[in-house]
Amino acid sequence: MDTPMLWAMGFITMFTLGGISGVMLAMVPFDLHVSKTYFIVAHIHYVLFGGSVFTIFAGVYYWFPKMTGRMYDERLGRWHFWTTLVFFNLTFAPMHVVGIEGMPRRVADYSSQFATWNLVISIASFALGLSTLIFIYNMVASWRGGPRASANPWRALTLEWQVSSPPPIFNFDSLPTIVGGPYEYGVPGAQHAVFRDGARVPTPAPDRVAVPARE
Repeated sequence: MDTPMLWAMGFITMFTLGGISGVMLAMVPFDLHVSKTYFIVAHIHYVLFGGSVFTIFAGVYYWFPKMTGRMYDERLGRWHFWTTLVFFNLTFAPMHVVGIEGMPRRVADYSSQFATWNLVISIASFALGLSTLIFIYNMVASWRGGPRASANPWRALTLEWQVSSPPPIFNFDSLPTIVGGPYEYGVPGAQHAVFRDGARVPTPAPDRVAVPARE
């Protein structure tokens, strides 16, 4: 459960919650009731923010050693994930409630009955924005002075991790040929590619095998 995996798990959870509220909108009476309310704002952000931004962060943390040759600060990465997850939910989960109660979207003001929830949402949204500063600091500081990353810190089987980090101008001395099935990552002794010179992609040690996104 390193930082990239936390973001991947967060994506699955948030995207699923957004999908559930989408199923609710398939009910015509309910859809008519909430179609112009904050419920729609909450639904779309769970799908788009939870579905896109979480995966972008997962990818950045996962391939940061490959891009820069340095490792990021794992502690700051976890802080970034948990603060984002908490304040994301504090920002958009209450919108489901006020939306069902009739809080309209795309308005400049609102009824006083929604004042408390809007204050909670506003404070959480600012905190959500500030959580990104942890990410920016971590990336800049790690790129400038982070510890050197090994060529394959995740012991992954995909091709990009079979060359040095960052990769050379010409990635491979010989063109690789893909072998094996797409679901063999993590299987002891599984091979993913063979190079023209006959060399096989080394198999990671069995104590820790990362499961990257499949190409």
